[in-house]
Amino acid sequence: MTQGHPPAAGWPPPGNADPRYGSAPPPAQPGPWGPPPPAPKSRRGLWIGLAAGALALAVCAGTAVGVGLGMRGDDEDGPAPKAAAGANGVTVTDAELTALLDRHSTALAAKDLDGYLAAFDPARKELVTGQAQLFRNLAKLPLSVARYEMIEKQGRVSDTFGQGITFQLDVSFVHQLDGFDLAPVAEWYRWTIVRAGKDAPIQVTAVTGAPAGGNGDSKTVYYPGPWDKWQEIHVERTPFALIITDAARAAVARRYAPAVDKAVTSNLAVWRANAPPEPLSDKFVVTLADGKDEMTSLYRIGTEKATEAGYSVGMVAAERKDGKDTIGGTRIVVDTSDRYFTRSGGDNDAHMVLRHEIAHSLMTLRTDLAAVDEFSKLDEWVVEGFAEYIAFHGRPLAASDRTAPSRQMVRNGWNGALPGNSDWDNPGMLTFHYWLGHTAMNHLAEKHGEPKLFRFVEAVYAGTPTDRAARDVLGVSLDEFRAGWADYIRELDG
Repeated sequence: MTQGHPPAAGWPPPGNADPRYGSAPPPAQPGPWGPPPPAPKSRRGLWIGLAAGALALAVCAGTAVGVGLGMRGDDEDGPAPKAAAGANGVTVTDAELTALLDRHSTALAAKDLDGYLAAFDPARKELVTGQAQLFRNLAKLPLSVARYEMIEKQGRVSDTFGQGITFQLDVSFVHQLDGFDLAPVAEWYRWTIVRAGKDAPIQVTAVTGAPAGGNGDSKTVYYPGPWDKWQEIHVERTPFALIITDAARAAVARRYAPAVDKAVTSNLAVWRANAPPEPLSDKFVVTLADGKDEMTSLYRIGTEKATEAGYSVGMVAAERKDGKDTIGGTRIVVDTSDRYFTRSGGDNDAHMVLRHEIAHSLMTLRTDLAAVDEFSKLDEWVVEGFAEYIAFHGRPLAASDRTAPSRQMVRNGWNGALPGNSDWDNPGMLTFHYWLGHTAMNHLAEKHGEPKLFRFVEAVYAGTPTDRAARDVLGVSLDEFRAGWADYIRELDG
């Protein structure tokens, strides 16, 4: 499983995706440590990012987050549009585009399908059909906020010779899932706008996802959502979750609904028993994907292919709070065709994956994005180790099927080091690194107590360098902690 990091500075909304849950080696793996099957990458490689996602939204979303972005199209007050406004000129003004988006937002709120489809070229039958499906899907969601806003234009918006014009308009779908999101978040679309002549209407002829211009790795910004991806979605409401999947898999959503609620309540019980500040949310949005291709596209910003069983994406709020960027909500995605969901194993499988991702989401919501520049110091062993610790809370280390091959790795000669962030890019060692993070949290809790474990992890999420967090919270240097933990691991075999 993975947790997302914030996007890098200059990028759009954040995502705390913790997509990669490293797959454990097959049960029949021989004693000596051998390369495990292709395991999910560490979250740092995938767009799992809080940092990238959150800050990305902040910077990329432009007006949506209070950051002014310049339009790449012609300035409507400049000489070209003024000339185009003459007898034969053709132009599209910002005022017209704003009015178009306002009508679109109003139609969605009024459940007016005809009004919603009015923006789209009726000759584009496939486009109109797709937008009608999107309208019906959105109607199934508990949206307390749903509006469309202009981000930026790309291309020529005026022609002085009366020729038709075509350009791209990046549009932010600002929305909030009532009871689940702390604040409105944004998904980005790219509309192709056409005006065929001076007196012709403005029409949308194509819709796709829009990338974050400030981030070269961006493919889209939280696009597609489940409502875009599937012709018809199924929404399963439970006391603690909003579960979304393809309508053809409604039975799968009903099957896993109790497991999702059990994972949430289990995690909340551990959280509250250790007296950290009250969780910012006790309800989560969970999307059930069928295969890695579906996972790769849902809520994505980057282009890397998903390999994990689940991930958690942090969504940057569409508007700043008190002048600061914040996380507006999270999205959890799990692959129910992954072996953690299909093999027989009870709580050691699906429930464990869900608890891991919910642990990421709980911490993501507490992330201080004002410290986003410190995220280069946010250590994977802390983030993934904490999620593993919560996923297996109350159960012995042997309950993790990472334990047996990892202990063999230790016996074969281990240097006693905590895995650095660059080490997580080695897929052959990913299972071992998850286990090392897990044992580090076990040792921390046994030696210093669970309340300090929570305080330590919170400090790291807030951007505090790990060594300083160890000194401030645990009263030891990171080197001292590491030495004690290395002894603890070597003593596991007696």
